[in-house]
Amino acid sequence: MKRLSIILATIVLAGAGCFGGQTSSSATDGGVFISTNAGVDWVQSVAVPSPKGVGTLNATNIVAMEMDPQDHTVVYIGTRENGMLFTLDAGASWQQPRLAALKEGQISAIDVDPKDVCTAYVAKGPRVYKTTDCGRSFDAETYLDSRTGVNVNVIAVDWFNPQVVWLGLSNGDILKSEDAGNTWSSKTAVKNEIRAIIINNTDSRIVLVGTKGDGFQKTIDGGATWVQIEKELKEFKNGNKVTALVQDAASTTVVAATEYGLLRSKDYGATWEAISLVTQPGQVDIKAVAMDPNDANRLYYAAGSTFYSTTVGDAPWDTSKIQSTRLPQVLIVDPTDSNLLYMGVASAEKK
Repeated sequence: MKRLSIILATIVLAGAGCFGGQTSSSATDGGVFISTNAGVDWVQSVAVPSPKGVGTLNATNIVAMEMDPQDHTVVYIGTRENGMLFTLDAGASWQQPRLAALKEGQISAIDVDPKDVCTAYVAKGPRVYKTTDCGRSFDAETYLDSRTGVNVNVIAVDWFNPQVVWLGLSNGDILKSEDAGNTWSSKTAVKNEIRAIIINNTDSRIVLVGTKGDGFQKTIDGGATWVQIEKELKEFKNGNKVTALVQDAASTTVVAATEYGLLRSKDYGATWEAISLVTQPGQVDIKAVAMDPNDANRLYYAAGSTFYSTTVGDAPWDTSKIQSTRLPQVLIVDPTDSNLLYMGVASAEKK
C-alpha cells in the first residue's frame, strides 16, 4: 500500500513503557477500544511499539478521532496530554508523527483531505498544523489565533472541493478558507463555543454547525448567509447544548448528541425530534455517538460505562459494558463494515 510505505518512512516511534509521561489518572483503562461485532465486545487497542519494546496508551485520554476517508485502516487520534497518534493497521499498533509539537499537549481536532491521502489538518490550542506530505513536515502557521484563550475546536474539510476548510473556534467564531488554509475569513459567530461541524454529503454548500449553548447554525450557500436554529429546540431542555453531530451517507438523517439526549433531524437541522433512550433526558452525558452511513436506523452511542446500539433508529436498545472507568468521548464506525467500531475514552476533567 503506497500510503503505508510513505508514512512508515516518516515515523519516529514512541518510547517503551508507559506512553507519554504522567496523566491525571494512574488507571490503565484509557486509550482506544475496538469492537468487531457492533459493540457486543470491546478490546483495548493501546500498543505503541518501539525499538526498545512496546509502550502503551492505556493511561492516555482520547478526545478526538478521525478515520482516513480513503484508507479505513488509518485512524488518527487526538489526546488530552500526549499529542497526536495514528494507526496504519486498524488499531493493531499506534505511532506518533515526527514533529515534536504534535507529540505533547491536547489535540482537539483532526481532519483528512478526502481527495489527497497525504494532506491532513491538526488543531492544537490556537493553532492549526497542516501536512501535505504524509507527515514528513507540517506547516505550523496554517492558522494561528492571537486572541488570548481562543482555541480551535473543530476542523471540517469540504469533500467536494478540499480547498474549502472550515474551523470552529472556542469563542463561537466560524471561519472558512477557500485556498486550503492559506487565508481565512470569518463567516459568522455565536456567543458560545463551536463543538461540531458537518458538511452535507450531497451538496457541500450546506453546512450545519453545533454549538455549546446557541443551538445550531446552518448555511445553504457556503456561508454567505446563516440561519440560527434554537427556538425549535425549546421543548428539549438543554438541547441547544450540542456535543456531536453525525449523518448518513446521503445526508437524509442527522443525529445530534446534546445535553438533553439524542435528537434527530430529517431536514438537515431545520426541525428536530427526540430519540427515545434507555435513560431519561439529561440523565447521562453523551459525547460519543455514531451512525452507520449506509443505514440511518443503525445508531450507536456510549455514556458512562455502557454502550448502546439499535438497528431501528430508536428504542429498543441493546447494551453492553465498557471495561473502563473513563468516559466515552468519541465513537466512529468503519463505513465499509458497520460492525467495526472505534471508541476513545478519557477521565473526567477537573472543574
